[in-house]
Amino acid sequence: MANQTTYEIPFLPSYTLKPVPQLVPWLSDFHLSLVLPVAAYWFVSLIFWYIDKKDYWSQYRIHTPEEFKQRNRVTVGEVLRSILLQQAAQTALGLCLGYLTDAGDFQGRQDYDIVIWAGRVHRARDAVPWTLALLGLDAKTLVSNIQTYATTMSLTAPSIEKPLVWLSSLIYPHLGDGLTYGFASWEIWVAKTIYWILEPAARFGLAIFFSDSWQYFWHRAMHTNKWMFRNIHAHHHKIYVPYAFGAFYNTLTEAFLLDTIGTTLSLMLSGLTIRQTMFFSTISVMKGVDDHCGYRLPWDPLQWGNEQNTAFHDVHHQSWGIKSNYSQLYTTFWDHFCNTVCQKSEAEIVMLYERGRELARQRGEGKMEGEVEK
Repeated sequence: MANQTTYEIPFLPSYTLKPVPQLVPWLSDFHLSLVLPVAAYWFVSLIFWYIDKKDYWSQYRIHTPEEFKQRNRVTVGEVLRSILLQQAAQTALGLCLGYLTDAGDFQGRQDYDIVIWAGRVHRARDAVPWTLALLGLDAKTLVSNIQTYATTMSLTAPSIEKPLVWLSSLIYPHLGDGLTYGFASWEIWVAKTIYWILEPAARFGLAIFFSDSWQYFWHRAMHTNKWMFRNIHAHHHKIYVPYAFGAFYNTLTEAFLLDTIGTTLSLMLSGLTIRQTMFFSTISVMKGVDDHCGYRLPWDPLQWGNEQNTAFHDVHHQSWGIKSNYSQLYTTFWDHFCNTVCQKSEAEIVMLYERGRELARQRGEGKMEGEVEK
């Protein structure tokens, strides 16, 4: 069998890079990527504020309104001022980084990159006959038998013929049988699937994994190191009853370390484009707000099919769960891997939440009685 592993791409299309047209005519994609996460924060927060205000779906509340009044150690006004300062600082830093790196997306080399992937697919296919040879099978003989069977079956079961022909092409590659740039049509199809779907999915997967890892280990460190907790993270835990507006109530140090640096490194390592960054950052903010919303809404898509949700993170905000459930945003992988998931049973958790509601009710009644006595 001739050595087919030295195959070279027969033709590489030329390309000219051009800036990607802006999504919004009067605002660059880079600036839009800074605006959207902030807009998403206020938009989603306002939705939950309205639900709270109108007392909709109270059956899905994790905490009662009385708990919100009695247990939190910071006012809504203080939270909002802190959030505005944090967003202003992060936006300013984002502007500086963008101008320093000359951030922007370009288009024009899609065909070139697809052909590169087609070449990789072709080389991977070249390895099939050699792999079969290691197993004691002759690719030519196997293909011949399949083709004979395909011809026979075409008379009784025509639908089987095409898959068998495709299988024989995969088992024993035929160089020069391509229709586009010297490649078979299915190789171009696979290359396009990789380029347009699988590669972006892998980049998003890497960004999510790195972001979750960064958040988990720094968050956990802030709870195990007393100095870090007292000086950096305790600020966030003044909120015992989470609510949407308080999702990113942090010190500037924590916001810079966990969010700004963590997100920036995630985007750099994964190689997301500006538009992909726009999507990733906006969804991350929406997820963070949703994880603090205080509602277990069954129709909330950000809470579907994932243990990392409002109920999971709310446990971490309770005095009895503060040393567990450190994961944030996307997955609970590291909590399970490091055995830091809250070990209390469902019955215990329900009882502890009930106790918190009752204590808040009693405090509220005591306060009211005191005011009447005065």
